[in-house]
Amino acid sequence: MRTKTDKKKERINVKDEFWGTLFAGIPVFGLIIFTFIPLGMAVAMSFMNIPGMTFDGAEMLPLNNIFGNYVTVLSDEYFWAALKNNLVLFLELPISIVLSIVIAELLSKKVKFTPVFKVILFIPYVCSVTATTFMWNWLLNGQYGIVNHIFGLDIQWLTDNRYFIWAIIIMGIWSTCGFRILLFTAAITNVNSSLKEAARIDGAGPIKVFLHVTIPAITPTVFYVLVVGLIGVFQEFTRIQVLDAGGTKCLTMVFYVYNAAFAGTPAVGIACAASIILALFIGFLTFLNFRMSKKWVNYDAE
Repeated sequence: MRTKTDKKKERINVKDEFWGTLFAGIPVFGLIIFTFIPLGMAVAMSFMNIPGMTFDGAEMLPLNNIFGNYVTVLSDEYFWAALKNNLVLFLELPISIVLSIVIAELLSKKVKFTPVFKVILFIPYVCSVTATTFMWNWLLNGQYGIVNHIFGLDIQWLTDNRYFIWAIIIMGIWSTCGFRILLFTAAITNVNSSLKEAARIDGAGPIKVFLHVTIPAITPTVFYVLVVGLIGVFQEFTRIQVLDAGGTKCLTMVFYVYNAAFAGTPAVGIACAASIILALFIGFLTFLNFRMSKKWVNYDAE
């Protein structure tokens, strides 16, 4: 026979299960509404001929040309130019990672004003990308920019196609280093000090300790930054939109999708096909990263 205490416990359990299910269901619901449904619609629309921004006159492509939008994208020279530019922008990632690790190693030492330096370095990451891009537009101006003035250069960073992409890379390094420095500082701080001490006893100097003890221990963090950064590189859009509306100097894959959907005569079906190709390409690179990580990421370092 159940007592009042048993009934009370049962009501509490039911209440806990309700709230637990509710709080767990909210993000799942959001994922379905804002990710899976739009993704499914994009896949379906990539097999359709959509003449405008509405579905008026939209129709499925014939079966003998069902992949017509994909063929159009893959045979477009501008698509491959955009892919090439994204691969060049990828150079921002290794430069930023190396620079962030070096600065993080310096900040991990017990020196004065370390928290102040962390805040200063983190500010670019939390600032509006649009606002900071306008700032860099002034700094890199070929006529009165302070960068050319300080280094005695005569480079048209923002008007010469040869240098524009490097300007985007510089901005990317500046804006992302702060966040990565914090991640690497936390990882370096958590490296087992006994491993470093043992290396020093064996005669290893600071550089060898850093290369053979610290670096292997923080490889999981390096891997995380690499995966997230890779995805971010292929989503580059805002800076180019602010500095080069139309993407004429540095067409990226996201800008290619944007132009297909909104510039000139809208071709939503082609834009959806290009976005699916981009998603598959990013997924493939991410898969390769995870496969290759087994060879260099060390999860056993303590």
